[in-house]
Amino acid sequence: MRALPVLVVALLLSSAVGAAGGLAGTAPVDTDERSPPSPAALDAPVVAQTDDNRTPLQQINVLDVPPESVGRSAVAEHYVDLGPAVGLSTNATTDQLRTLAMTERVEDADTAELRRERLRTALQDLETSVDDLDRKQIAAVGAYSEDEITTQQLLVTLVRISIAAQELNERRRQLEELAADTPGFDINRGRLASIGNRLSAFTGPVRDHARAVLHGEVDPHRFYVATSARSVTVSAVIDETYYREAYRGDLRNGAGDAIELEVALDIVASSYPVIWNTTREQTQVFGGGETYPVRIGHSRGDLTAFVDSNARVVYAEHQRRPLETVVTDQRIDRTDDGLRLVVNHTYPGGPVQIRVVDEVTGDPVDAPVSIKAGPSPPERIGTTGTDGVIWTLSPNRQYTVSVRALGGNVSAVVPPGVPPRVVTSGDDGDDGDDENTTATPTPTPMDGAVANVYHP
Repeated sequence: MRALPVLVVALLLSSAVGAAGGLAGTAPVDTDERSPPSPAALDAPVVAQTDDNRTPLQQINVLDVPPESVGRSAVAEHYVDLGPAVGLSTNATTDQLRTLAMTERVEDADTAELRRERLRTALQDLETSVDDLDRKQIAAVGAYSEDEITTQQLLVTLVRISIAAQELNERRRQLEELAADTPGFDINRGRLASIGNRLSAFTGPVRDHARAVLHGEVDPHRFYVATSARSVTVSAVIDETYYREAYRGDLRNGAGDAIELEVALDIVASSYPVIWNTTREQTQVFGGGETYPVRIGHSRGDLTAFVDSNARVVYAEHQRRPLETVVTDQRIDRTDDGLRLVVNHTYPGGPVQIRVVDEVTGDPVDAPVSIKAGPSPPERIGTTGTDGVIWTLSPNRQYTVSVRALGGNVSAVVPPGVPPRVVTSGDDGDDGDDENTTATPTPTPMDGAVANVYHP
């Protein structure tokens, strides 16, 4: 099985492959007059998948934006780019020097009172810097939605914000150590933890991999990008694993007081009932201030959900799911010219399995695969390999999968599907009471801020 290296930067809009914009929902595939007509799309039948006990598996909920809020999207392959890569390295060095300067300024204080004053100033500056990151991300997402910047520029900005967040988190740790060595200065650990938890929502496995792509450390990847005015989702297929990040700026309030750990856990339980009711290996809650990350290791992957203590909703998520555990429960099956094409798909930004076999023998066929969405010409995404399988990611609109091999060709029109969205109070007024959820277990409270544990 070959997992096509694909990144999804879902900035919550609909569009075609390489297109600049589109309407939410299913859009017709534009056909070039010089090309043969595409086959008509059929409703995708639901395909049941079961676990070892033959219990039907359900789709895992994902944080997403309502379809009417989706604006612009594009799919394009990105490569090493030395210009932005150098800029990212320069910015990282600058941030590191600022952390070093902060440390030296505190340590050079002549008196204990001056040291305490400089610590208070450094803490206030750190909180301001975190707010600035939030504003920069919203500005970039909004600019992309208005077609003011390119997909590449948006991706670079998201990576830059991630790098800055990591360095600010290091500055937070330095502040905590300096405070511990300062007589008469009792720093608010909850305040520091809240800063770290907020910063963690700006980082994640997909942005880390995007950084590696830009630096030329890994092979090129295809990126799916979509945005709304304040929200962004990114996902990727990396090494047989599906990764997903989402940030709903429209759901985050950021002005709440501390809440009980069990409250944060209950919010996550009602938001992700499938995860909650599966085999959970570990559940951790990182408390403090306005943001409560809840991390769940489960039998089908990992989830970190970020809960806003005031809005009491999940406003950001990081997910990791091995492809073998992903439920691709919608199938399109086409046969032509001796080839059978099977497309097992999910939803926009979700993983898609494309399988090609010989119609007569059923043997896998190593064949090139192309995808066309909207008015853009078909784009080759790779080959199926010796097992006849390739994984990719779904565009945010109807698309056509085409295969040519053994002297024949076959195509299938695939609807985009509908994601199993995390329901928020702003979407339908749900009070979070779900009869399918289980009782809240005793969580593992964690001191300090959540760390990024996903390393694709």
